[in-house]
Order: sequence, then C-alpha cells, then structure tokens
Amino acid sequence: MPRIEAQRRAAQIFMTLATLAVLTAGISIAISIALSPWFSFTNNALSDLGNLALHPATGGIFNAGLILSGLLVASASILAAHSWTNWANLSWLSPLGVAGLDLTLIGFFPENTGRIHLWVSIVFFALISITMLIYSYASWPLGSPAIGALALAFGISSPVIWFAPWPWRGVAIQEAATSAMAAIWFILVSRQVLRSSGRRMESP
Repeated sequence: MPRIEAQRRAAQIFMTLATLAVLTAGISIAISIALSPWFSFTNNALSDLGNLALHPATGGIFNAGLILSGLLVASASILAAHSWTNWANLSWLSPLGVAGLDLTLIGFFPENTGRIHLWVSIVFFALISITMLIYSYASWPLGSPAIGALALAFGISSPVIWFAPWPWRGVAIQEAATSAMAAIWFILVSRQVLRSSGRRMESP
C-alpha cells in the first residue's frame, strides 16, 4: 500500500507539472502575441517574439515562458523516470526530459543570438517527434494503445508539417501546430499516468 500511494503521489505531481508546463508556454506565447501588433502567423516565426534585440519587452516574456516550461517538462520527466524505472517508461521519458532541457535553451538563446538558436530549435522539434513515436511503441505494454495511436499520428504529422510546401513565408503556423500536438499528447499522457498509477506503472 505505501508503494501504491507513493506512485499515485508521483503521478499527481507529474500531471501537475505537465499541466503547468503547457499552460506556462501557451500563456507566455499568447501574451507576447497580444502585445505585438506587428506579428503575423503567415509572415513570422514564433521566435521573432523572443528577439531581445528587436522586441525586448515581449522577448522577456516569451523567453521566460519557454525557460520555465522547459524546466517543468524536464522536472516531470526526471520525477517519473525515478518513480517508474521500467524500460517502457524510460524509453520515452528520457528523450522527453532532454527535449525539456532543450526548450530552456531556446529561451536562453533567443533568435538574436544567431545560429545556436536555430539549432536548439531544430533539436527540440525533432526530439518531440521522436518522443511521441517512441511512446507509440511503448504504449502497448503500458496499456494505453489509444494514446499511442494518437502519438504515432502526431509523431508522423509533425515532420510532414515542417517539410510540406506552404504558400506562406513564416513558420509560426508550423511551430504552433506541432507544439499544439505535443501539448495535447503530453496532457493526455499525464492523465493516463495518473489513472494507471500504482497499477501498471511498474509493468514491463
């Protein structure tokens, strides 16, 4: 019983951190857009909002939101990996934790820092797709095939969205779409973790 209670507490914390991570990123981006009348989804990148050289006011809000959100994602992943050490969970929690840390780097190295921002952004979106694809495989032994099927669809759709030819110049739509898919998956997984806590979390 103490073990089950400990796992349930860990699952509750995981869901709380996941929810806060999604809300923090979403709210900071929304506020930055609201304060930027020049911003266009078809002509800009979301990272333009974080350019401290051109937009110091919104840049601070945007970058701080990404840093905090990334730390929350990484913290949730570390907590879960410490609580559930089976291969099925570690297989997707490990890249998710790295993606969270990489998200903080996007905030630490905003657009005005040059190529390093481009590379950490590419790594983040790649890691998110990889994480969802891995979860789609691990979802079967974890007892969540429905979320796994959604993760597979999202994991495939994300790179397709990036490489497909679109009629607009900016990449904000691609960034928003892939981020929304990752957020939906993350919230669904956190709810599944809570439902399964103390019952299946230590299987496979």
